[in-house]
Amino acid sequence: MSKELTTQQGTNEIERVLIHGDISGLNEDQRLQYAKAVCDSVGLNLLTKPFEFMKLNGRMVLYATKAATDQLRKINSISTKIARCEKIDDIYVVTCTGTTKDGRSDEATGAVNIKGLSGEALANAMLKAETKAKRRMTLSICGLGLLDESERDVSPEKPAPRQVDAQIENLTDRPEFETVIEDHVNITNE
Repeated sequence: MSKELTTQQGTNEIERVLIHGDISGLNEDQRLQYAKAVCDSVGLNLLTKPFEFMKLNGRMVLYATKAATDQLRKINSISTKIARCEKIDDIYVVTCTGTTKDGRSDEATGAVNIKGLSGEALANAMLKAETKAKRRMTLSICGLGLLDESERDVSPEKPAPRQVDAQIENLTDRPEFETVIEDHVNITNE
């Protein structure tokens, strides 16, 4: 009976990791093994710390660092191009397209709230939107459904003020924001 219970617990942990992306039930060694397996599967160097762990909606998840997306672009010969930058209300949106050497392409957006920002703070926010777009496009074109480190600050562990939610809701009727809203909903539902 004890063996059956242990097997069932092991099966539940595997399901939590593979289906739900929740690695909170793994111990430190198992998390390291999991990160190494992910690195090996996509050709990343574990020693460069391409992944870190983040608490999100009560789950612990693996997220990609700058090292991961930079390596993925090099490994997969992905070229990037900023297709569009636009300010919509208080949101600055950057759209990045990427193309692989075999001609496949993908596109992703990065959006940041710039309300009340000026000078260096505004410049940094604009750069953050570009970085988000590039990293999100990289993970998407590589077929990895992971968060990247630029999305740490949208973690529900640090609830967003109500005004941010209202701003996102006001943008729902704009077709160019479908992806941004969809990603926000996916992040908050995960």
